[in-house]
Amino acid sequence: MTGPAGPMAAGMRRTRAVPIMADRAAVFLLGVALQLNVLTSSFGLPFQRLSDLLPFLLIPWFGLRRAVIAEGLRQAVPMGAVGILIALSLVLKAEIQAGDVYLTLVLLLYFVLAMILLVMFRDRSLENAFCWGLLAGLGGSLVVLLLSSSGLPLDRFGLGVPTDGLDEELKLFVEDKQGGLWASGNETGHVFALGGAAALLLSLRYRLNLIYLAYFAALLASFPLTNNRSGLFMPVLILLVLMRRSIRLQVVLPVLGVLGILLVGFSMTGEIPLPQKLAQSIETRFAGDGNVSGNADERFISGFTALQLVAEYPFGVGETMRREELRALTGLVTPHNGFISLALQSGIATALLLLAALVRIARAPAAAGPFVAYTALFLVPSMMFEELSVNQYFLFFMAVLLASLVVRSGSEPATRR
Repeated sequence: MTGPAGPMAAGMRRTRAVPIMADRAAVFLLGVALQLNVLTSSFGLPFQRLSDLLPFLLIPWFGLRRAVIAEGLRQAVPMGAVGILIALSLVLKAEIQAGDVYLTLVLLLYFVLAMILLVMFRDRSLENAFCWGLLAGLGGSLVVLLLSSSGLPLDRFGLGVPTDGLDEELKLFVEDKQGGLWASGNETGHVFALGGAAALLLSLRYRLNLIYLAYFAALLASFPLTNNRSGLFMPVLILLVLMRRSIRLQVVLPVLGVLGILLVGFSMTGEIPLPQKLAQSIETRFAGDGNVSGNADERFISGFTALQLVAEYPFGVGETMRREELRALTGLVTPHNGFISLALQSGIATALLLLAALVRIARAPAAAGPFVAYTALFLVPSMMFEELSVNQYFLFFMAVLLASLVVRSGSEPATRR
């Protein structure tokens, strides 16, 4: 009786190991695809980006798992309520165009996938695999950004956004703030910044600050091209908090010495003694930015006017129409705020749901789980400074926060069921 039991048990363990490895591979590739988000519409596919295709593959893959079905039955009412509120803007927004319908459907699909993933991430090995995928994709996206800065026509391969048809002023803006895979540096800087949530989680989970330091080095390498300083705020703050116990006097003094030399060089020559591209970026975005007050005024005016449009169109307004109305009222086309642009795109209800999720996470971060909590931590400052409701990377992580309203991943033990 005992003879066959050994081989049989070993066979069962191998059988169980195969789906686990396949699941890890699937979430890893999802993480890669979200960051290295190829523009699949360049190849004539009916999806704007690669990540928009993946819910059709992963929802059936994960959705039939016993734990996912059980959670779906338990939370059917709140899941349905959130889904309906997002979907309402498809039929109730003031002007419905194909692009607006597409983005709302993408958010809805991401919401369903995010709920499933939060259940799956109760197995921390899957959560880790997803975070490693995000960082691997960030590395690939950074390589694309560096290559595109050399003038290579990568958009023909879906590795960039075509600039054909853009007016000259917008083309100059895109050239000054290069985006690589994304439309401009204003998006790319924040996409890379949100990648810090994955780096922070892995650094703390493996007790290895080198992971976050490597991520931060990649973020700094992108800065001379994206010129996006607001995307640096939260990553820098987390770096200081993370490294506070590792900082020693013998490390601080050389850093201060280097900064002192750079400051003296700048005061004597008017130029920052660094590689030309980096020096120009620092001077343009920090030392030589003479439009700080004007930029702040523009953001206030565009944001306040956009809030008036939100009140006028509580169920959302078409992307083209809201840009035209903002331009007519302010001469600007963006509210420079992701929460406001989400309200204009998908209605007040969706924006309020996102704010409710953030409040709930802030009140009980342990219950939300570290991945959701860190995502919220990095997402909020970026949303405050830039219109990101049309960026698929941010749409996905908005969906993760919305899903945390109905599915909790942090309160469960880290075991696979």
